[in-house]
Amino acid sequence: MSVVASHQPSNELVEDFFRGNLSAGLSVAVSAHLEMRGDYAAASRRVESSIGDDWKVGADIPQSLDVTSAVEKITSQPQVSVHDISEKRHRPTEMHMLERSIKLPKVLAKVASKGLVWKNLAAGISSALLKLDDQTQCEFLYIKPGARVPLHRHQGNEYTLVLDGSFNDSAGEYFPADFLVRNGDHQHQPASEEGCLCFSVLDSPLTFTNGLARLLNPLNKYRFRRATS
Repeated sequence: MSVVASHQPSNELVEDFFRGNLSAGLSVAVSAHLEMRGDYAAASRRVESSIGDDWKVGADIPQSLDVTSAVEKITSQPQVSVHDISEKRHRPTEMHMLERSIKLPKVLAKVASKGLVWKNLAAGISSALLKLDDQTQCEFLYIKPGARVPLHRHQGNEYTLVLDGSFNDSAGEYFPADFLVRNGDHQHQPASEEGCLCFSVLDSPLTFTNGLARLLNPLNKYRFRRATS
């Protein structure tokens, strides 16, 4: 199905982020996107203005809200497994993939500071899962140059933030800081010529729809159950 590419979160999603209504995983994705775009303070002011009297300026959402304070709020939630990370512990600010050195947004550097375990999912596709909440499957996803993800459909929502490189599907091509949303109406096959690192949040398992990749669907369901248990 052909879809119109969305390169940033909706106004409603950003508002829910500042209200604290999102899962920790999705909050991390939105926060990282706003940081990469340099739009954090401006977005907070826009949301503050639209909500009006729902928030007390200077109390719930300060006018000068920055990435650090929001990260602390996200990772202090009881269900987030990274809430006990020491501020003195070294946080990786870069990720090295093949010959690439990729600078991480602050919020992702924080949640990755416990270390990542990379696993091969398919030819040229690697993943490192993060346990951030019990509602979503969160992971770094790396597509090697020239590789493609098998054709798949989503049972629910997939939120993808491009961190480095680029990838394309039937709807277009995506670059660093692009924020994409796919749902059950969408079927696509991401591919990358130069290689691509993404952060992905799923609220339901994806389903491969073509060829031998369909044999991996039980594994997709198992990975999602483990990620949210």
